[in-house]
Amino acid sequence: MKIKARTIGLAAAALGALAGPYCPAALGGGPGSAALQMLKLDTSPRALGMAGAFAAVADDVHSAEYNPAGLGQLYFPEASAMYFSGFEGSRIQHLSFGVPLTVTGLAGVDKPAIAFSLLMSQAGDFTYRHINPDGSVASRSYDAQSDTVLTFGYGEKVHTGTARLEGREFRFDQYLGGAAKIIRSELLDTYSATAFALDAGWLLLEPTLGLTAGVSLANFGSGIKYHQEADPLPSIVRLGLSWQKPTVLDQSLLLSAQLDSYINESLRTARFGLEYRFQKIFNLRLGYKALDENTGLTMGLGIHHETLSLDLAMAPGEVYSSSQVGLTYKFTGWSPREYRKTVTYKDPEDRPAPRAEKEKRRPAQPEPIKQRAPQQNKGPDFYWLY
Repeated sequence: MKIKARTIGLAAAALGALAGPYCPAALGGGPGSAALQMLKLDTSPRALGMAGAFAAVADDVHSAEYNPAGLGQLYFPEASAMYFSGFEGSRIQHLSFGVPLTVTGLAGVDKPAIAFSLLMSQAGDFTYRHINPDGSVASRSYDAQSDTVLTFGYGEKVHTGTARLEGREFRFDQYLGGAAKIIRSELLDTYSATAFALDAGWLLLEPTLGLTAGVSLANFGSGIKYHQEADPLPSIVRLGLSWQKPTVLDQSLLLSAQLDSYINESLRTARFGLEYRFQKIFNLRLGYKALDENTGLTMGLGIHHETLSLDLAMAPGEVYSSSQVGLTYKFTGWSPREYRKTVTYKDPEDRPAPRAEKEKRRPAQPEPIKQRAPQQNKGPDFYWLY
């Protein structure tokens, strides 16, 4: 009787963990019904501060999780570490490293980049209690769920060209990328399973207008099988659009919008994000998640000092709150290709002085100079500085 009761209790606990330790359980096909709900969480404090609207931004090492095509925009090697605390004691640690390659990519347009990441997730503790035949109560504590995800990503520029529309010329850059994931999961220190998943992404950039469109597919796989029946992964289709323009001096504004569709859960989420950059030092971020099981505002702050960045983010949602802290380091001393700014700031130091430009265009004086007739002095030269 004792063994049978324990088996039934463990089975019930396993089903509860499968229903989603990070969000409320739901019926099959509804929100939270897919396994490994931690694959839906943000792994970047920058992205979390913008409510996860990052599929069309994707310009750093975290692109491997949101849109692998964005890895093609890496100009320097980057290393990042993140810590996440969330619902009911759940924790996530994420380590990533990305590096541009020195060889030309498969499309022969530019040099690609690769990235590796390791995600470790703990869903808290589960205490199992049962009644012994003599009436006493026995209890034992288990790790509710522990997951490890190893990701390898690749992205590159596949096409660049121009088009003319109503007398104006526009430049379009296209990027493609993909990622492979190996997932290892364990429930209640008893049931374990392994799964494989694939990600894919596409980016279209117009640098002159500062517009970017992105599409990505995440967590596409056959599912994960703990015992006899396989449970689906939380496959996500992301459609995003972003716009970035300079304001004054070294400041810029980034706006992004994104629609997520969860294939196996009949769920759609709308995300909106904003990032304002102050003098290459501070980044202020705001976001809002709508149509989500945990709707609400998000906020974040980034502090940059030379090649080191500290990012903080909070998401006080309606169901549960979460927070992230992350460190990113860019190895700017090495790059296999020339760095190109995606945002041109209105800084006078970036332009040649007006006097130097005029002296460069002035024709050479004929010889001999003494034979030239004297010219009337028309007053000092006048230049507008802006």
